[in-house]
Amino acid sequence: MKLAIGMRNIKTALAVLICLLISKVFNLEYPFYAVIATIIAMENSVTNSYTVGKNRVMGTIVGAVFGMGFALIDPHSAIFSAVGIVVVIYICNLLKWNKSVSIASIVFLAIMLNLRPGENPWFYGMNRVLDTLIGIGVAVIINYLVFPPNHERNMEQRRKILRQRLTVLSHELLAEGGGVHISSLKKDMSELEKVYEIYTSEFHLNKKKRTIMDHLEEEIDIYHNTYSHMRMLRLLTDEPPQAVESKPQVDFKFSSPPARPLTVHGEDLLMIYRYHVRCILQDLTQLGLMLPTKIAPPLNLRKELSGEHKNVNRIND
Repeated sequence: MKLAIGMRNIKTALAVLICLLISKVFNLEYPFYAVIATIIAMENSVTNSYTVGKNRVMGTIVGAVFGMGFALIDPHSAIFSAVGIVVVIYICNLLKWNKSVSIASIVFLAIMLNLRPGENPWFYGMNRVLDTLIGIGVAVIINYLVFPPNHERNMEQRRKILRQRLTVLSHELLAEGGGVHISSLKKDMSELEKVYEIYTSEFHLNKKKRTIMDHLEEEIDIYHNTYSHMRMLRLLTDEPPQAVESKPQVDFKFSSPPARPLTVHGEDLLMIYRYHVRCILQDLTQLGLMLPTKIAPPLNLRKELSGEHKNVNRIND
């Protein structure tokens, strides 16, 4: 169990503190809305903080505009609250602000239901927009200035884990001739891609860093290519020998060309197996990873090949 307090946790608390101090200095009546905005906008990257904040601002504006309009007609009305929600959601969808629907609805209802007798709806609505802007601004600034997320370090860690896993699994798979589970490799690739996507979306990437990211993108493509060949080896070698031999006999005397015997099928399987082995070795070489010292024949042809090749340590063409 991970018990350490993360930096995002600390930055969120710092952003809340600053929002409350700003609310006190400017005598904001509802600091709660600024605090909520800053908590929601504190994301795992500066770009994500900005994106979440932007969606919240757009939703707040839509909710505030219609909330003020409906509140002028009849605040606290259940009928108008329901009709207003329909309108707010429709407008957000019309503008393709789908991620702003929830906050727009919340702001609309906050104005409709929390408006005190005699309070000006326009004044109340504009204050909600101001609170949101303060909270989002604080979150983005804190995320950018105070220990910004170190995506380079995270990427290098995920890359190191993936390369180690790929080396181990590829060596085991080729040494055994199949029969090795490789699903963990796909999970490691997914983790690396997540960090990669977050980092490439950041604002502050310079030309040198973008060159590094382009190189990493090419490397990720090779990882996927290697995984595909390794998966094909699993599919080729998962079928036990008796499954091939016990296939029902079909009379092909009327077919053209005539059916090919099982021995040719086995040779085809070995040829495909060799092809994927060569591709894996080429990918490992391109990635600068250690090549396996032993490559066994496929598991489901081991008995058949043992009669023809008594000493098969490496598959070569």
